[in-house]
Amino acid sequence: MLHARLETQLQTFQLDLSFSAETGKTTVLLGESGAGKSTVLRLLAGLLHPRTGLIELDRVIYFDSERNIAVAPQERPFGYVFQDYTLFPHLTVFENVAFGLRAQGLPGKQVRQRVGEALEQVRLGGYDRQRPGQLSGGQQQRVAIARALVLRPKLLLLDEPLSALDVQTKREVRQELRRILKQAGITTVLVTHHYVEALLFGQQILVLDRGKIIQQGTQRDLAERPRSAYVAELVGMNLFQGRVSTCEARTICTIRLESNGGGYAGEIQATLEEDGDAREKGEAPAIGTEAYVVVDPRSVTIYAEAPESSARNVFRGEIIQMLRTGAAGGEGGQRAGWIRVSLLVEQFAMPLIAEITEASAERMGLTEGCVVYAAFKAMEARAYT
Repeated sequence: MLHARLETQLQTFQLDLSFSAETGKTTVLLGESGAGKSTVLRLLAGLLHPRTGLIELDRVIYFDSERNIAVAPQERPFGYVFQDYTLFPHLTVFENVAFGLRAQGLPGKQVRQRVGEALEQVRLGGYDRQRPGQLSGGQQQRVAIARALVLRPKLLLLDEPLSALDVQTKREVRQELRRILKQAGITTVLVTHHYVEALLFGQQILVLDRGKIIQQGTQRDLAERPRSAYVAELVGMNLFQGRVSTCEARTICTIRLESNGGGYAGEIQATLEEDGDAREKGEAPAIGTEAYVVVDPRSVTIYAEAPESSARNVFRGEIIQMLRTGAAGGEGGQRAGWIRVSLLVEQFAMPLIAEITEASAERMGLTEGCVVYAAFKAMEARAYT
């Protein structure tokens, strides 16, 4: 088990977080550029030292600011795969993979055996005499991984391992990398800004924003209960944040939204998703409790005029973007695609997203700049605290 508590400041950027990574599994650090993901890897590897903190792996301490322990990078049993692979272009695949072993002074026979095993592990047996320039991007990535695995690390650090690949190669390599990590069974921390990669690789996902962990959990936790606009956008949901105003029979709650300045920004009525303890006690959340509301874009209906519907949530807004998301061309020449409509609603800090059929958009004559009404039922809005 890896335990890390890291606090440091680099110029104006401050990082302050704590997390644990389960033995033999992959923990993903997910976030936008500048969130601090790569900085965490460099701190773990010892390339940077935190101002205060602790790095402990399998009960061995590699950094402890209180006890003045700071193990040198080359003495930590960690493998590091950089974003651009950093292969030596003048060396063969064999010599690239063997570089760390030779630095440790291992005898030639042992070096040859371990390099051969590592190349077989990443399915590059027979490529030992090639040079990096003769390989595809995916093959170069696997050489970089073999160079890390040949050292038999107890912790593997992967910094955006697929970012240098083109789209087609990336698709092909994803499954191969999953196989390698599963077969290796090494505790792994992988950095990415792609949600799909986080889903593919992460048994645990940590979402970083400006040097802090803003959400962590499994794939299901993030998809069902996002707690930031960033995560909500990744999983394709509308997210609102506010405080509980009223609750009807512990089921339908009114959530009072707040503007960025803390003022009133409207209300949303939503169905409360209670946690296990609250459900057993039959308790509604206290008035003023912080709450989140998620709404699927396909649950949002667009109207050209103010609707006469049973929906409890009706808002007026301007269409600021229309984006086709599904293929067109249905039976009989009908439009069967989907349109993602972004609405600028005065009350909301973020655009409200609706997904409607292309046929509906054409029937209402929707274009960017149109003022329309958007509605969704309380039963289609999920609230959680």
